[in-house]
Amino acid sequence: MSAFSEKEPVGVVGPASQAPEGQAPTPLAEPVTSTPSAPATDTPASNDDTNAILATQQPQEQPLAADAEPTDAKRVADLQQSAERDKETVEEFQYLLEKSQQLFSGLSDLPEIGSKYWQPHFQRTFEVYTKLWKFQNQHRVLLEKPEHYGLKRWEVGEIASKIGQLYYRYYLRTSETNYLHEAYVFYDAIRERNYFRGEQEVKNSALMIKKLRYYARFIVVCLQMNSTGMMLQLLEEVKSLIEVYSTVFNPVDKMEWALVVKEMALFMQAVCSPVPVDDAGVTLPAAYRLMPRRNMRIDKEPKFRLQEAVVVGNRPTQIKFSELTLDMYYVLQMLEREPNVNTTSMGTTAPSEGAPTAVTEPSSTGISEAVRSPDMLEGASSAVPQERSEPNHTADTARSDSAEIKAKEKTEDTDRERDRAMRRPNPHKYVLYQPSVSQVQVYLANAFREIGDQGCVLLYLSSDGTRIDSENSASQHGFIGGIATSRRGQGDSTQDHSTDQLINTVHPADLVPFTRKPFFLIVESSCSTTYSNMPNLFNQPMLALLSPTSYPIHMNSGIYTFFLHSPLVAFCALSQITTMDAMQWTRVERMFGEFEDCVWEFVSKVKDARVRKFFGDDFLRQVVVRHVVCSVVLGMHREFVRKEHLPQASPELFAQIVDEPELVRRARAIIEECAVAEMYRMEESTVGSPRSPVTQLAPTDAVLST
Repeated sequence: MSAFSEKEPVGVVGPASQAPEGQAPTPLAEPVTSTPSAPATDTPASNDDTNAILATQQPQEQPLAADAEPTDAKRVADLQQSAERDKETVEEFQYLLEKSQQLFSGLSDLPEIGSKYWQPHFQRTFEVYTKLWKFQNQHRVLLEKPEHYGLKRWEVGEIASKIGQLYYRYYLRTSETNYLHEAYVFYDAIRERNYFRGEQEVKNSALMIKKLRYYARFIVVCLQMNSTGMMLQLLEEVKSLIEVYSTVFNPVDKMEWALVVKEMALFMQAVCSPVPVDDAGVTLPAAYRLMPRRNMRIDKEPKFRLQEAVVVGNRPTQIKFSELTLDMYYVLQMLEREPNVNTTSMGTTAPSEGAPTAVTEPSSTGISEAVRSPDMLEGASSAVPQERSEPNHTADTARSDSAEIKAKEKTEDTDRERDRAMRRPNPHKYVLYQPSVSQVQVYLANAFREIGDQGCVLLYLSSDGTRIDSENSASQHGFIGGIATSRRGQGDSTQDHSTDQLINTVHPADLVPFTRKPFFLIVESSCSTTYSNMPNLFNQPMLALLSPTSYPIHMNSGIYTFFLHSPLVAFCALSQITTMDAMQWTRVERMFGEFEDCVWEFVSKVKDARVRKFFGDDFLRQVVVRHVVCSVVLGMHREFVRKEHLPQASPELFAQIVDEPELVRRARAIIEECAVAEMYRMEESTVGSPRSPVTQLAPTDAVLST
């Protein structure tokens, strides 16, 4: 695909001026021409002066008649020029509209791999929609006139909806959450300004379908923005719309829309129900994406950066929405930073009624300007106390000033580090739902090709497990089983069941070629341990985090993946905590943050140099820390008493860390704060249980006193 050449460089577009809704811009006043009248005479003239007066008046009347004709001609010429300008304006709008629709339709034909192929088309599409959106804002009054174009309100809403889709698609391509937020801004403006509301929607089925699709897309964006309240409102509104749509038009696709709504409701319930509510029934707030932490620092050495991630989900029985299962949804958010919404988001401003006035184009590197210059941490310096005194001696004053300067410099350095962390882009992700083995290999190969010298590939596998009989000759070469994949596109199988399983499984041996570069593996499956002995033939950094192979407690998602996503919410779900006071929630949230910081203090002492390189990345460091948190909590739960109930790692570098008394003490403090001690082993050890954090520890009082 060839790049589009443009005269103007791609950049951030400023807001276009727009009059408030319902108030038309003041039109330019046409020039007013007046014909001067003959002067009036109040006194009669004498007979001797009559000829002089007539001679004086006669030449004055002739220019008046001569001036009238050019004035009329000029007015006609002005009207013709105005009509010509109006015609050119309408033609320019039609051209931009057709061009934008053409470019937007071409987005679905772009390849999913290789940014150099699809990014130029996206940039060109952003440019055209920028011009279109600004143009219709500036000429709305003219375009709305029936004699010129007759622009309808829902047509403006459709343009805004396309811009929201454009932002969302670009978010899917780049994993940059600021574009997700921009999609939310446009979708929310459409709803606030009622662009799709009108009498026509009960008479025009095509308009109703547009509105239903808009609602479905908005709900998906709200889901990924974790906007629970808005999701519930939208779900109720779309239910009412579908009832009207089914009653008025009786369409053939009414059952499909009913199924979509049911799928939405189930997924929302699965996402929202584990989060406790306060006394008023309001869902308590929780952070799901990565936020920079002050205490997690690593040695100053060449850092790895997680550049590419391949997320695979193949659990047909797990709750899903569209082609996104719960496990996949949790992992996607785990590998993203919170959107930078406190700043002026990407050049988009809103007029009085909340609709954006400009579309911001992506930069040439695909990173938004908001990410380049975030200011989320404004005021963070107040967290560090500064010494202030009123000494009587010059030496005391100098010491005090020096202390203030050092404290200020330390605060500024810390804020700069956190600021830089927020500027770093999220890893690019490929999301594969029920892929075949060949699809997994193709996307892994492309991710492998895209990373740099200091880059890393993460592969997440969530699927039912497959084990190959040890008597099968393939098992002797590393094809021992793994996660099952889809058979789509293979037609009817004429092979026996064992051969079919062997072919449609991602075996550990299938992944060995991709370990030529740093490789990070996370597996959520009943056969996760089959990946525990992958050979490191190329002496590159490699780490595999493996879920328990069985759970004594059933949840809608994998418990291990849930802990990697949000240890706090996963702990509440595991402990059956449904309500909590807001102040208590804040305390528990702070305790979990301190728990993770404490885990990092032990994890950072790992001696394996190859594994330590993964700690240079914020996402991978957090995943490792939460792996240990999950191991500690599950090891203390009374239901998790067997070895297969606990997660593992390969190489196993964290088993001793799980047994650290300080970590167990902090876990016990959280359990006691939440008053769920009856569900956990707080003092005694269970004979025959797997290695547990409490196996060789003193009683609780003794531990707390150390």
